[in-house]
Amino acid sequence: MLFTNICICNDIQKFDLEMRVTIMMHIKEINRSTNTGKLAKLMLKNSSVVPVGAPDMPAKREDIVLPGYDNLILFPIATQNLDANFLSTLKLPVNLIVLDGNYNQAGKMFRSELLDGVKRVRLPLGQKSNYQLRHIKGTEKISTIEAIIKAIEIIEPGPAVEAIHTIFLRMVKDIQTKMGSY
Repeated sequence: MLFTNICICNDIQKFDLEMRVTIMMHIKEINRSTNTGKLAKLMLKNSSVVPVGAPDMPAKREDIVLPGYDNLILFPIATQNLDANFLSTLKLPVNLIVLDGNYNQAGKMFRSELLDGVKRVRLPLGQKSNYQLRHIKGTEKISTIEAIIKAIEIIEPGPAVEAIHTIFLRMVKDIQTKMGSY
């Protein structure tokens, strides 16, 4: 949950993209005020959050890997670049599966049997993060929402890219102000 006196709700626009975003969110991320994956759920009509890691509520493959889509897992160690050449080989709209957790949690999700046989892609090399609320080492480790924004920019460019990026930067600034670090 975000800080209650920091609200970006009035500025949020909902976008209806052809692509879908499915966020596999580690259970420890769900209530973190600095979680960015929740922005995608708020701003993209065709998105969902699937909690992962709750012993009493295991995630189900059918909630993540969806029929009628080319399912793609986005993760930095994948060998296939997400780019126009790769997209030209796809026959169906994309269901982008995004792993939301710290790097270790995301790595475990990446190797999960829930995702067996699903194509794995990465963003083009050299991504830089504007996320200053958590310590992220390495240029390829960007926040969940930054990865989603960049992927949308590649898969289905349009007004959603700038709108989500603007809300993300506002969220970061507002939280920094609240925490006294801006």
